[in-house]
Amino acid sequence: MKISFNWLKLYLDTEVSIQFICKILTDIGLLVENLKKIKNLNSFQEDYLIELNIPPNRIDVMSHYGIARDLNIALKSRGFKSKIKYLPSVSLFKKEINFKNLKCFIEKNKKCIRYSYTTLSNIKVLDSPNWLKNYLNNIGCISKNNILDIENFILYELGKPIRIYDLDKIKNFSLSLKESKKKFFFNKKFFSSKNDLILFNDKNPICIAGLLVNNNFIVEKLTKNIFIESADYSAEYIYKIAKKYNIKNEFSIRFERGLDPNLNIYALKRAALLIKKLSGGKISSKIVDFYPEKPEKNIDIFIRFNKINKIIGYNLNFLKIKEILILLKIKVLKENFNGLKIKIPFYRKDITREIDVIEEILRIYGYNNFNLKEKIYFSCKKRNFLLKKEKMIENMISNQLNSHGFYEILNSSLTEKKYSKYENNNFYEKIFIFNSKNKNFSFLRDNLLFGILEKISSNKNQFFEWGKKYFFYKKNILENKTLGIICANNSFFKFKGIIEQLIIRCGINVDNQKIYKNGIYFNYKKNIICNIGYIKNAILEEFEIFHNILYADINWDIILLLLKKEEKSFFKKKYHHLTLYRRDISLLIEKKISFEEIKKLSFYKENKILKKIHLLDEYNSKNFTFGKKSYTISFFFQKFKNHETIIEKTINKLKFIFIKKIKAIIR
Repeated sequence: MKISFNWLKLYLDTEVSIQFICKILTDIGLLVENLKKIKNLNSFQEDYLIELNIPPNRIDVMSHYGIARDLNIALKSRGFKSKIKYLPSVSLFKKEINFKNLKCFIEKNKKCIRYSYTTLSNIKVLDSPNWLKNYLNNIGCISKNNILDIENFILYELGKPIRIYDLDKIKNFSLSLKESKKKFFFNKKFFSSKNDLILFNDKNPICIAGLLVNNNFIVEKLTKNIFIESADYSAEYIYKIAKKYNIKNEFSIRFERGLDPNLNIYALKRAALLIKKLSGGKISSKIVDFYPEKPEKNIDIFIRFNKINKIIGYNLNFLKIKEILILLKIKVLKENFNGLKIKIPFYRKDITREIDVIEEILRIYGYNNFNLKEKIYFSCKKRNFLLKKEKMIENMISNQLNSHGFYEILNSSLTEKKYSKYENNNFYEKIFIFNSKNKNFSFLRDNLLFGILEKISSNKNQFFEWGKKYFFYKKNILENKTLGIICANNSFFKFKGIIEQLIIRCGINVDNQKIYKNGIYFNYKKNIICNIGYIKNAILEEFEIFHNILYADINWDIILLLLKKEEKSFFKKKYHHLTLYRRDISLLIEKKISFEEIKKLSFYKENKILKKIHLLDEYNSKNFTFGKKSYTISFFFQKFKNHETIIEKTINKLKFIFIKKIKAIIR
């Protein structure tokens, strides 16, 4: 938000420099992003443009007067001389002439909290005076005429949006603000007005909830009579309608954050008196005010002194707390030894809880004004430590995959129903989302595969994703954290080796491996850690992919559970295979023989030095005898004195067993 320093001084009397004011504004949470010196038009007077970053919940400071009020509180609490000037009086507002009766029908609706209006007659539309042009131009607002400039002046002075229309164009002098289900056309655009609040002139729409205005009713040079409205709508409703019509302007920003309806009448009178002064017009109607349901009384909150000191970490003086509350216009209803019962002013809609009040006290007192003698130490709970450790493991695995040329991606948790035809699982059910915005994406994913396949391209075809799978199991909703890895144009055993490295890096043994028709899976104490295999051709055709794709599905929840259960450190672990002696054997065997059978034969009773075996490669060739395949297996033996001789005898024994038991041919 941009504010003019000269405009700010209309409401704030202080001798503090502009540089110090910028420092105070930043201290109280209104971050000053830029300070620029400017010159006013048709004047030698200099001004400063202050650009502020205002928090979304602080609607009370979205104006020059609001900032002056907050700044005055901060300066006074710090001991500086400062005085907030009262807003100009509107006591001179009164009806001066009679005009044709204007009938207005406002239907009771929760979307419209308050609607007020008045009219002026015999005005003259002219150029704005220099003082008004200067204030608006200095904050980047283009001057139009003396009537429409008042709209913007009130907006930036009070933070209250008002609208001014040409009353002569409202031919039948009958207005109605109501919900409509019709569709209408104005400003060269077509609008669907279902359940929108529309201000109508008979059947002609004038505006949509003060946001979209029909150009046919805008004030022009020949305008003689005007209609001024000051409305207050539900913040939730304005947010939705602004999204619906893609509106983002100064009016929508203020409406959707929730305004103070008590400001309606003053804003109307202030605007009417300014227009009368600048245009020579006459007030032709009293204030007409529709306020069917007044909001509840101001919020009462009880704040505890011990809670304040605990949150702040400093014993703040009781009198100082009370002084800050009084400056904030927060009334003290009752007080006792434990705390204060207070009433929040209606314009501070951001304060609803005890913690909000404590934050205000701390903000006004100043975050940098505490002289702490003792250092504050924060202890890390066990749960936070575990979460940090888990994140470190994930980062380590991600970096390792990056080094192999894999790209990390992130997909939505929603998936299309059509993918379910490729999954045959009777153990669980999919979770359906009833209020999904896109009907095609109405299921929570139970597989990361399809989301990753959508990212496959000719240039990049190696991806991984950290994500969760969701499903119903025995009437319970379960979440399973998974690492999905996809790879194209790579050999099965090279890909398998990369996955093995990842799991071993976590300190988990992957000795127990089982081969099935389309791939292989790793077990650890009856837990399936990982499943690796080729993706079916039917699925690849769905994504128009015409080459083999390998996919690994790693159950990350199981890995984390094993890490905690076994209490293994993946940083300090000394990998057992580094102290082992390795020998490889290639066998030509029948296709029906599995790796598990070879594993059982290898660990015969007399064999005490063999520690583990791995399937290094599987090879099929047309040159082999029908029904044959080749296995290359790695055997790991324990090292000790004179181990070479004993290992050689064991290797020969294994070859003999393979030839005799499974009729293998040693290659």
